[in-house]
Amino acid sequence: MKVFLAGGGTSGHIHPAVAIADELKKQDEKTEVLFCGTEKGLESQIIPKMGYPFEVIRAAQLPMKPSKKTIKAVREFLAGRKMCRKLIREGKPDVVIGTGGFVCSPLIAAAHKEKVPIVLHEQNAFPGRSNRMMSKYAKTVCTSFPGIEHYFSKKAKIVFTGNPIRGVFSKVDRDACREKLGLSEKNTLILAMGGSLGARTVNQAIVELAKVITDPDVRIILSVGKQRYKEVVEEAKNWPKSIEVFEYISDPETYLAACDLFIGRAGAITCAEVQAVGAPSVLIPYPYAAQDHQTYNAKSFEDAKAGILLPDDQAIEKLPGIVKELLGDKERLLSMRKNARGLAIYDAASRICDEVKALAR
Repeated sequence: MKVFLAGGGTSGHIHPAVAIADELKKQDEKTEVLFCGTEKGLESQIIPKMGYPFEVIRAAQLPMKPSKKTIKAVREFLAGRKMCRKLIREGKPDVVIGTGGFVCSPLIAAAHKEKVPIVLHEQNAFPGRSNRMMSKYAKTVCTSFPGIEHYFSKKAKIVFTGNPIRGVFSKVDRDACREKLGLSEKNTLILAMGGSLGARTVNQAIVELAKVITDPDVRIILSVGKQRYKEVVEEAKNWPKSIEVFEYISDPETYLAACDLFIGRAGAITCAEVQAVGAPSVLIPYPYAAQDHQTYNAKSFEDAKAGILLPDDQAIEKLPGIVKELLGDKERLLSMRKNARGLAIYDAASRICDEVKALAR
């Protein structure tokens, strides 16, 4: 089988695409995979490092409101679609897969023109524009959250598959991870992560939290992201000593599995990882995410009583009180842990690949 893939702009679109490609290759090593993306996009850095061939195509983000940039975006889309049609005619893929972002649109539109079956994967509880618009061309749309079928074309088959993440998240043992981090039974670990780019609100909220959490058995670990690390380390000189500041955590599965409470943004991949390890969470959606999709992600946790949705503009003021209340209610934390695991789908990549193979020409 030969598959063309596109998904880019952010790691939240790219890593699911890589997870799908990895699973296809795992199931049949003869499967050929080609990724398409823009020259300046994050995908051009990540995909080649993963060992997959990568073709540069043209694409530009469509503005939310009509402007001069709209004309440029349409031109780039048409040019990109032309490039993709040529690639499809030459490469003859059996299926084309899109995982969202404007990078996908030219390839999906080209596949439709060339009559190649299309599978889309949507990571968020509120779908992105590209997947919503392109669903009219898709045979199948795979979703990571249930109950969002109404956002897509009625022509497409909608399948709830979950969000594909690295398999290690389904295999970690909580007790072993706590032992690895030197945590005893009496220790409580609060893990806060702002994402790869960091999050000023999360950082400031953790500082306020540390001022009221005075129990020496409570450890607070804050991963601030590479972009903000130098700035935060300087600020941290005046912070409570109970906060351990990390630039980047290379094995988040260890810390997530070991923690008693996770505090962070509500990106799709983060949500799937938190579900997989069953971590109780306070999710602070990034307020400027496209169409506020992180709020929808966080709300799905709150609705399932697996986490708490805390708006960004309330986080600094309300986080300390929320955390103190949670730490004093062990039964609620255990219930949240159980409910988070109940949301997890550990074989998401395999489910998506089943849909892909069913359409292969």
